Amino acid sequence: MKQSQLYIRAILICLLTLSMLTAMSGAKKDSLILGKIYEYRHLNISNVTNLEDNMYAKFRFNVEKRNAILWLIPSMYVLAKDPREYIRESYNNIVYKNEHDFDIKKQVVTGTIHRNRTAMPTIIEYSTPELYGITLYENYMLSPFHPHNRGYYRYKQFRQGDGNTRLEFKPKLFNTQLVNGFAIVDTNTGRIIRTVLNGEFDMVSFCSDVKQGEEGVFGLMPAQCTTAATFKFMGNRVSTVVNSIYHLPTILPDSIDERRSKEMIDSLRPVPLAESDKRIYEEEEARKRAAEADTTVHKEHKLRDFLWHSVGDNLVTPLDAETKDAEVSLSPIINPLYVRYSGSKGVSYKIRLWMRYKFNEHRYLTLKPTFGYNFKQRQFYFTAPLRMTYNPKRNGYAEIEWGNGNPISNSTVLNQINHEHGDTIKFNEDNADMFKDNYVEVKNNIMILDWFDLEAGLVFHQRKAMNKGLMEKYDKPTEYRSFAPKFVFKFYPWLEKGPTLTATYERSIKNVFDSNLQYERWELDGQWKKRIGGLRLLNIRHGYGFYTNKSDNYFLDYSNFRENNLPEGWNDKWSGDFQLLSSRLYNESYFYLRNNVSYESPLLFATWLPYIGKFIETERLYFSNAVVQHTRPYFEIGYGLTNRYFSVGFFASFLNTEFQKAGITFDFELFKRW
Repeated sequence: MKQSQLYIRAILICLLTLSMLTAMSGAKKDSLILGKIYEYRHLNISNVTNLEDNMYAKFRFNVEKRNAILWLIPSMYVLAKDPREYIRESYNNIVYKNEHDFDIKKQVVTGTIHRNRTAMPTIIEYSTPELYGITLYENYMLSPFHPHNRGYYRYKQFRQGDGNTRLEFKPKLFNTQLVNGFAIVDTNTGRIIRTVLNGEFDMVSFCSDVKQGEEGVFGLMPAQCTTAATFKFMGNRVSTVVNSIYHLPTILPDSIDERRSKEMIDSLRPVPLAESDKRIYEEEEARKRAAEADTTVHKEHKLRDFLWHSVGDNLVTPLDAETKDAEVSLSPIINPLYVRYSGSKGVSYKIRLWMRYKFNEHRYLTLKPTFGYNFKQRQFYFTAPLRMTYNPKRNGYAEIEWGNGNPISNSTVLNQINHEHGDTIKFNEDNADMFKDNYVEVKNNIMILDWFDLEAGLVFHQRKAMNKGLMEKYDKPTEYRSFAPKFVFKFYPWLEKGPTLTATYERSIKNVFDSNLQYERWELDGQWKKRIGGLRLLNIRHGYGFYTNKSDNYFLDYSNFRENNLPEGWNDKWSGDFQLLSSRLYNESYFYLRNNVSYESPLLFATWLPYIGKFIETERLYFSNAVVQHTRPYFEIGYGLTNRYFSVGFFASFLNTEFQKAGITFDFELFKRW
């Protein structure tokens, strides 16, 4: 009996050892083929500089289910009414600036979508994956073929009869930033011959079949890609098939830019249309002929078309217009992306306009106004910078900016009233000492050295009392003006690989444009966004500011330490601003010292939660600290996450170690890439 037990133990030990060796062998083989993929990228990536290519793309849309919600989705508005099948073709020029930066220029377009508009614009990115990059697409979805992301995936490999290797991959943790699929790899060189990617991101589930180019640098780029994608949102379902073909020989002149011509596409198309594609074109032509022939409803049809496509379209879709020398872009009037909620500031909404006129390649005029309204404060905010860029290579520009800043308190007016009239006066109104601020700033910037910019300008502020009656009652001015030269020194000691350092000096001059304020202010600021790899990001900001010359009546108003009433959402200064700091504390101290640190990662805590973790795109940890006058050191900690629907941050504030309050900041992120 004992002898049989010994035999069984020996057999089990042998089997265990064999399995361990097999696993180690498999891991070693996986490491070997992955190492060759990494080596192939390393050998060829430096050659991806200013390469040009031509691409043909065909989109097929099928609106399987739809309701009124589709009308409100940017870029999907054009699919919200009959018919249900559409086609769109384009011939494009691609310029690869480097391994991570390329521009796609549409040269010729045609199709059955009204005015050849673009529907589901993000879908084109799935046809140009960067297999060898950290991310497959622009700053999202981690590639299984990059060494930084190896820890997120499990791999299996199989040697095929033709000598190539089949490499299968799947994520260790199911998340929207990861994909699964397989790749056929040249065993000798590590070149990816073909890959199939399956994933889901931003309400689009997709499957891409990618064939890479031939040897050398073109082996890093796709030669052909077929992507089948499905969009689902609140009862709407739209399926799409995109066929893209690269490395086409026909080179069109640069002067051809988004020309609408089916005849040109017919001559450029590298493969014939399928019968189903021809049917969609034929049905569209039949509808046009029927509409033109029906003269009894022609006027009614024109009015309906105007209301539907011109008025309604621009309510939910960005307004974009472009000529040879000018460009205009207006954000949609109805756009949930620009709605923001903060526990301390309430609900706010904004609209953005962007215009540019190009005189030549080295000189252009840009206007970028932003308008916003805060419903809790009942305050309208705007900023309108007009910039003339005259030397892009040296960052040379002249700019004039007009706007209204944050309502600001006068730091001495109530103290003076109490001193002059007795310290028993009680001011119960919250806005008793608040002033509205309108400003104009004129400045010029030039890069003197590769690591040094100099900005010089003039700043004029006009501040009017919100409670004029109170100021007049105690014989105080209802309006203050300041006029100040301003200098900003910007240092980039490590160029793009290190922090940016700035020093700001501003000093007012009395009696210029009726200026009645006198002050002198210095500010030092350092910011660094350190990319760690794998979409991880470390944000660090440190700043110090102080006043060295003060008059009896003045406003403590800093450039780098102030409330932001027109934020940008997840990608704004959440990581470099305070969320719970009282707005008055920005304007009541002769000095400030600030520190802000945040760490961002796509797979941190919430991604491990069942059911909802797979939809979390990115998470952040926040730590902020401020030292100001007349109060204990202020601390703020927070946690935030973003997904396809919204971004949210939870924050708590402390004075030393004493808890003060908690708050939440919420932004819609719906269709931010659309």
